[in-house]
Amino acid sequence: MQMTFGDKLRKLMKSRGIKAITLAQRMGVSCAYVSQLITGIRKPGRETLLKLSKSLEVPLDTLLALESDVSEKMFISRKVPVLDESQIEAWGDCIDLDYPSLVAKSFEYATTDDPGAFYITTSGINSCGGLESCDLLLVEPNKPVNSGDTVFVWSSKTLSIRKMIIKENIIILMDEKQEPIVFTPDNPKEDLRYYRVSLCLKKL
Repeated sequence: MQMTFGDKLRKLMKSRGIKAITLAQRMGVSCAYVSQLITGIRKPGRETLLKLSKSLEVPLDTLLALESDVSEKMFISRKVPVLDESQIEAWGDCIDLDYPSLVAKSFEYATTDDPGAFYITTSGINSCGGLESCDLLLVEPNKPVNSGDTVFVWSSKTLSIRKMIIKENIIILMDEKQEPIVFTPDNPKEDLRYYRVSLCLKKL
């Protein structure tokens, strides 16, 4: 069963921590009006979508996608943290996925359903796996990583962007400029983590 616009709006409001009364105040409408949008009694027109976009601080395209009911899975364009070189190097415990949002000084929009998603800048990374021309790389730490995926590799010794290859029961993190990192799932490297890189962004 597909989610309705109201279902998606409710989920979006929850992700923003915005209650119906707050949204109504921001839009300059009554609580009943917002309630009708959520329950599906009222369909949003363009003016309403514009107000929602401004009040929820999301791009209009995101709301148009919600209205289209194309898919049950909702990908929301939202601002995610951007970590620069010094912040990445200071990330003493890369398992702590709250770190990016706590220390980031800047944020950029990303369309993702990963609550822990964040951008990293390519400057300062030892090797970017051929993605040096990109300004930002979107890292989705909660997404599964498959053979052939590009990954952000963190360790106390190095930061790099590599391609993950799985052969039989061996994991190989490939890099044209550095020696490959090889290990098995049963014998992982304690001082190393890798997360999927989903997008290469070049800012205008």
